[in-house]
Amino acid sequence: MNQSNKNAEIKKQQDQESLDELVLLDSPAYFPIRELSLKTGVNSVTLRAWERRYGLLKPKRTGKGHRLYDQSDVQLVESIVRWIQQGVAVSKVRALLEKGATLDGVVPSNEWLEWQASLVKASEAFQEDKIEQMYQQIFSQYPADIAIRDWLLPSFEQMGKGAVLAFCESVVLSCLMARVSTFKVQKKNAPKVLITGLTSQRSLWCYMAAAILLDKGMLCSVVPNVQQSSDWSTLIEGVQAHSVLVFCENELASKAIELVNQMQQWQRPVGVIGASFWLAAHESNMTNIDQVKVYSEPFEGVINFIDRLAN
Repeated sequence: MNQSNKNAEIKKQQDQESLDELVLLDSPAYFPIRELSLKTGVNSVTLRAWERRYGLLKPKRTGKGHRLYDQSDVQLVESIVRWIQQGVAVSKVRALLEKGATLDGVVPSNEWLEWQASLVKASEAFQEDKIEQMYQQIFSQYPADIAIRDWLLPSFEQMGKGAVLAFCESVVLSCLMARVSTFKVQKKNAPKVLITGLTSQRSLWCYMAAAILLDKGMLCSVVPNVQQSSDWSTLIEGVQAHSVLVFCENELASKAIELVNQMQQWQRPVGVIGASFWLAAHESNMTNIDQVKVYSEPFEGVINFIDRLAN
């Protein structure tokens, strides 16, 4: 075969590859990783980590290396999430899936206990770099809600109160703020949730909530240090919030009725989180009024609030 024929053959092959790629990209059966993330509530960073580190996902690839997924991948990710929600380490999931194991009688992994102990130890030694390293490792492998539920919250509880907890929370807060800033860029057209509160005492929970919401495909605007409740309405309109998640401190319990009535006027989904605030609202039968719902526990409140927005 002369050089001219070789060049013609190469061009024909390249044209066919380009055609095959266009067929894949145009097919409604296939979609990119950002859409898989939206369909499953697992962020793209974690999906890539499951593919690279554990071989859990095997997407199709275009000629340019872009990942493409289909409905079977959605079902697979949902299966993976169900396993790790039961406390199974992601490193163990592939073997369970290949065996066709069921969730009945699943034994939770003790890796979470080991990671909790490591975080407590690093905090007691005031090792900022170690805490940041653990954060990056765990939050890249697990959805934010699972990392918070199974790692951060139990670890914080073990630390009690004092300098060790304050140090750890400050390091984690910095990591979460960076995460929220990065993920916001990827979700410009998503519904916006305003996460706020009076004073800055619940800043960490505001950013943990934002991390969970962002995983679920929602854009967040976090303003944790509003000084007056009268400023909330201006803030809502200013950021064009589709819904609002408010962390209310104990001192606001005496104003629960007034504030719930104020929140009703916003005419959008509102979640209010605070144990004392919930108790005061409950006594007045005002924990579920129109679009305003009051929650006692932070984690359950954030998850239930997300479920409301999704339905």
